[in-house]
Amino acid sequence: MRALAFPLILGGLALAACEVNKSAGRDDSETNSATAEDAAAVIAAVEDSWKSGSAETAMSHYAPDAVVFSTGKLPPTRDRNVVTQETAGFMAMKPADFTVTERNTQKLDDNTIISSGIVGFTAEVGPARQMLRARFTQVLQKQADGRWLIVHEHMSLPPAGSPMP
Repeated sequence: MRALAFPLILGGLALAACEVNKSAGRDDSETNSATAEDAAAVIAAVEDSWKSGSAETAMSHYAPDAVVFSTGKLPPTRDRNVVTQETAGFMAMKPADFTVTERNTQKLDDNTIISSGIVGFTAEVGPARQMLRARFTQVLQKQADGRWLIVHEHMSLPPAGSPMP
């Protein structure tokens, strides 16, 4: 179960199904365009969802047909039930103390953002809390209703012997 849950650790740690705030001073072309501030707000909302302890809250940031590569399975999946089960398993480990390092945010176009980095966190693994980490890349797309959802996520474990943050 741990191997399945760990993959999605950061799954939710990138962006979200949150509405991008629109400033009154922008013209229409700017209103429909993602700014660096918008991207940061969306990423923060996704990361906050992983701190909530709720699989449902975290999954609200994923598109229904999102492609997810987890650390626990070799092939990617679009099966929302599989992703939801892995997320629930991860939340059962009571993750906390999240830190993201080596963060990279790239705006590909007005409707597509990539968030990547290394996430560290503590979780209940067996009888004790342990410090864990993973590398992540998430592709977020702005939906017709204005929400930003993760459409592609790739999680991987750091190389063996890598120092902890």
